[in-house]
Amino acid sequence: MVYLIAILIYLLALAGVGIHKSGQVKTQADFAVAGRTLSPWVMVCTMLAVWIGTGSIVANAEEAYRTGMAALIIPTGVLFGMILLSLAASRVRNIEATSVPEIIGSRFGQIARALSVVALILAYMVIVSYQFNAGGAVLEVITGDKSPVAVQVGDTFSSAQIQKGVLVYFPQTDWKGSDAVRLERTQPNGDQIVTIRVVEASSYFDAKEQTALSPDTVATKINTKARIVPGTPVEADATYRIAALPENGHLEHIEPILTKQKATIIAACFIIFYTMLAGLKSLAYTDIVNGTVIMVTMVVTFPLYWIKAGGWSGMEAAFAQMGDKPHHMQFWGVYSATDLVNFLLPIFLLILGDANQYQRIFASRSAKGARTAVTTMIFVAYAIELLIIACAWVAASQTPDPDNGRYILIHAAKHLMPTALGCVFMITVVGIIISTADSFLLVPATTFIKDVYLNYINRNASEKRVIFLSRLLVVVFGLVAYGVSLMFAQSTGFFRKALYAYTIYGAAITPCLVAALFWNRATKQGAIASILAGTATALLWSWLGKDCLPTWATQLDAVLPAIILSVTALIGVSLITPGKPRPQGNG
Repeated sequence: MVYLIAILIYLLALAGVGIHKSGQVKTQADFAVAGRTLSPWVMVCTMLAVWIGTGSIVANAEEAYRTGMAALIIPTGVLFGMILLSLAASRVRNIEATSVPEIIGSRFGQIARALSVVALILAYMVIVSYQFNAGGAVLEVITGDKSPVAVQVGDTFSSAQIQKGVLVYFPQTDWKGSDAVRLERTQPNGDQIVTIRVVEASSYFDAKEQTALSPDTVATKINTKARIVPGTPVEADATYRIAALPENGHLEHIEPILTKQKATIIAACFIIFYTMLAGLKSLAYTDIVNGTVIMVTMVVTFPLYWIKAGGWSGMEAAFAQMGDKPHHMQFWGVYSATDLVNFLLPIFLLILGDANQYQRIFASRSAKGARTAVTTMIFVAYAIELLIIACAWVAASQTPDPDNGRYILIHAAKHLMPTALGCVFMITVVGIIISTADSFLLVPATTFIKDVYLNYINRNASEKRVIFLSRLLVVVFGLVAYGVSLMFAQSTGFFRKALYAYTIYGAAITPCLVAALFWNRATKQGAIASILAGTATALLWSWLGKDCLPTWATQLDAVLPAIILSVTALIGVSLITPGKPRPQGNG
């Protein structure tokens, strides 16, 4: 309860700041780029807070729990992306734009501008959606579970309850083998037997792979619980009745106090409300606190986890005892070359062209301040990303239950930290999620206003009307993102969601944005071809499936083919079409 109270106090404070700052928003520039008043330190804090979001604190941490020390290579994409972004910072600030599509449109025309708006909104709706999911996850973990209830023969459960994993199997101490739960099912009627394989930790991954081929089989390690989720599809209004209990364990009915769906709605409502109040005017200055707290908290947290784990030798012993994490103390040899391309390239492409980072650059007081801030971010962002992954890796050695790996740092803050520091860390996580979600929600709204409404619909709209419509679009896009979050809620992990969104944006927008800034020979036809090729490949690659792709290509995510086709289209079409290069500011 203390964690929830601390977070509620923090959220009320944020709401107060947002309400106060909303009265200072008089123009579209105030709402979109904070009146171009940000100092270098404020820029560093707000750029850090918007970048270190769910993709870092949840997705990268989740991957670190899965693979161990090897995940420390993931921030390499951030490092090189930030280095190149720092070289463009002064030139970008001198353009005096308010959105990335505006830069693209000023160089390549209205069609390229409109297409970049579409690609940006597609990618950012996915990113905002899993921020909502992550905010809900934090609330769900913090509030905890209801008191477990022993399951008896004859107890009934809805299909929705079963699919959420409320039926939990606990094997007998040190027992291994096969057990079963028999369920009587309606729609379609009949018995359904769920087999539970309890194996040695060293055999867990092999067992998981085998059970993946059998929809009504689950695997777990010795002395570890398993959620009973039948894989055979049934009607949404089906019911299950417990017909026979397992012989070598017992079942408990465990439900969260706050369900994931309700928690996600609460998170989404607050994020939409806060973004709507004052836009970047409120975000930038609350991010001073968020950015500073992120830096301090991560620096303090890592040595505490390290000491608690018993250092290197303690972690080695812990991972060896778990059995299912044989490579967690290795840096090299865990990821293949294909994995590195799939993981690093989307991050690199996003940060090099991220509209959020550019929006902060637009909001800088000067080109010199923008260059200083982005240069500082090279080191700060890379260090914090490394610390997040390192904390998750060390915490993994103290968290044997895979159920807790999806939200490892949230779980660790609650169970491995002193209460006071755990509260600070939880507040930090909430601040990170809110800041990132707000920023990725704000950009589509301000982009649509600038690049669609003011460009095509009403060029002479008053500032009051523009601000009203900007706030209305925050709500509209927030609702769209919530709809997307429902599709992603049970599908895949946060790490994969993040890479998917980064790929759409990075392949569609980053190549022609870089060309708009640095390649005078690029033409509008080339830019249009690049955006279409990148977007289509990113969206369709996984849909093509293994049957339509050569064997070697099935291991690749969409990012490499998407960026190759996007850049090829940009260069190839530009070289065969006449262009009239337009100078862009002063570097």
